[in-house]
Amino acid sequence: MRRLLTVILLLFTVNHFMVACTPESDKLPEPEISYTPDYDNGEVIYINVKIAIDKKGWESRTPEFYKENLAQQWDQINIRFNVCDRKQQLQRRYIFKPDLEDIIVYEGCSYWGDNGADTKVVKRMDKQIFKLAVIYDFYYQGQEHGEYGGGCGDFDGIGTILVINASEAMKDKYNNHFDQYTYRAITHELGHFRGVIDLYTYVVEAKNNPVSHEGFMPWHCLMNDYCYTPDQESAWSDYAIKIFNKTGNTKRANLINGLLYEDFANKLDVSVTKDNQPINAALRLYPVHYGKVDVNPSFSYDVVDGKFTIPDMRALFFKNPDVLWDRYHLFLVEAVVDGTKQYSWLADYMLHNAGLDNEESYLLSFTFH
Repeated sequence: MRRLLTVILLLFTVNHFMVACTPESDKLPEPEISYTPDYDNGEVIYINVKIAIDKKGWESRTPEFYKENLAQQWDQINIRFNVCDRKQQLQRRYIFKPDLEDIIVYEGCSYWGDNGADTKVVKRMDKQIFKLAVIYDFYYQGQEHGEYGGGCGDFDGIGTILVINASEAMKDKYNNHFDQYTYRAITHELGHFRGVIDLYTYVVEAKNNPVSHEGFMPWHCLMNDYCYTPDQESAWSDYAIKIFNKTGNTKRANLINGLLYEDFANKLDVSVTKDNQPINAALRLYPVHYGKVDVNPSFSYDVVDGKFTIPDMRALFFKNPDVLWDRYHLFLVEAVVDGTKQYSWLADYMLHNAGLDNEESYLLSFTFH
């Protein structure tokens, strides 16, 4: 989802960062700061958040300015995260607590990599206390690369969210990251931090479907079309809530893809009837790549007497179990009976959702008349 504001979720740590310091004799004693450790008491999940700000942005305003605005913004984030549980299905309420007393000020590139902000910030924070860093770049200086690319890597489960406006029009200007869109976008990224995929990437417009000429819209969610909508008009999907309830306060590597693979409903049951009687059919699965339906099916099957089962859907969707992100995400499924065609959609998250409900199989039904 590309806007002038780009918020990127990464989940990985990187190389060591060295900072210049004054001689030991010139150092003033640093104040001791106490933290409440992350916890899950069955009613509330409390997560500490390390805050980082680019040096030029930090020096352009007072510390009090940032503390005040960050406190207000994270109040908004906490409200949005919890109030968007419209059906009150969350088993525990989430509280994300930003550390406003020990803000990290970093220099250089704000993207990831050997000299990226995530490298500098993650290596400077106490990973026994923090599993999440939110990095604000208030001055885009035109040196960062790839800011409009999405990213979900990870290492040891440490999450980093980068807040940056990389438009050329805002180069070398102060970027206001305390507006209404930023706190909503950060809440979306917290959905990734707790294990939910981007649902908006599954949208298919009818013009990009040469097979059945119909569009596809995933479930409404903050991970889809509710990313930037006002709180009162927004909601988490049931699917997202199930994942939050499962992950809780979990810290682990490869959280998003690992959860999806582990809880996948591994069988697909297909039922085809005509006039309420089982019937033979041809079944074809057309893959969707970057919002476009391929004209050639990747898989074809014969349905006999109205029933067919694909026994290993993990093997079908996941091309390489060692590289879980490299997989099919969405298929247009075609059933053909006596020259008549019907269609349905099959996404990896649908099978994951079924698995979260402890279902071993997912059912696709086609009814002809």
